[in-house]
Amino acid sequence: MEKQRLLWMDIAKAFGILVVLMVHGGIDLGPVTFLGGMFYMPVFFVLAGMTFTWRREETFRNFAKKKARRLLVPYFGYNFLLFAFFFVKDSLIPGMISRESFFPLLGILYSRNCLFEMHAAHNVYFMQILNAPTWFLTGLFVSLMIFWILMKVSGGDLRRLFMWNGVVLFLAVLVHYFCPILLPWSLDCALYAVSFLTLGKWMAEHRLVERLFGKPFALLLLTAAFAGLSVINGSVNMSVAEYGHSMVLYLAVGGLGSLLCMEASLFLERYIRLFAKGAAWLGRHTMPVLCLHLFVYSVLGTMWQVFCRLLG
Repeated sequence: MEKQRLLWMDIAKAFGILVVLMVHGGIDLGPVTFLGGMFYMPVFFVLAGMTFTWRREETFRNFAKKKARRLLVPYFGYNFLLFAFFFVKDSLIPGMISRESFFPLLGILYSRNCLFEMHAAHNVYFMQILNAPTWFLTGLFVSLMIFWILMKVSGGDLRRLFMWNGVVLFLAVLVHYFCPILLPWSLDCALYAVSFLTLGKWMAEHRLVERLFGKPFALLLLTAAFAGLSVINGSVNMSVAEYGHSMVLYLAVGGLGSLLCMEASLFLERYIRLFAKGAAWLGRHTMPVLCLHLFVYSVLGTMWQVFCRLLG
């Protein structure tokens, strides 16, 4: 599975990014948007765990360099592109260059939307150039580094991996409740997201998606459990460390939602092939969509305003 690109995995990414676009576009479809918000970030971490390849002979340095090329080079590339645009637009052309003009660079380096929890009275908002969604790239990078270490100390054994993951999850809970700030590069969130990576690795080893497919009664029970637990746990936002009422419960919610998303993706692959290919194409291009969709929204909004003024 790790060497072969599976169509349903790309489709699952497409589902995730479509929910991102809806949420950030302010589109409220009631239960669809609410339940989609439960898995649209976890599914990417679970999929990363499913496709994770650990080689005993590979050094941490080589692994980090490989993931840096995949995640950090695009992160800094897209972010500096956005910085250059807004620097020229808001500071250079008006001739109003000041220290505040360079503040977005701090946001790029810190790679977190804000310093404190989202609703703090006196917060510091870092990512002000429509680049807030790019936190995911650095967060995924850090979580993969931690996961590689866990794979190393566990020797690739799943039972030992789950044991060490429990230690990291406990640390994530401590950091969440006792650290007063949101850590740079989503370190606090990355410690938590490692559990989704571990779940993905376990799902891949046991071919859970394929084995559950075609078992409607089991999937119906899982869907009911997912919906019920989602309502109990409440709204979440991993980017700012909001996990609902329970961090542990959200692992179940995010994991179930990711699994059901993959089951739906496998259904599309097997029975609605034409739509599946289009969705898979989107799934293979989630990175530019993730990094630039807020900018595109802004451009389209400005064009619409100009059009309305011309008509008026």
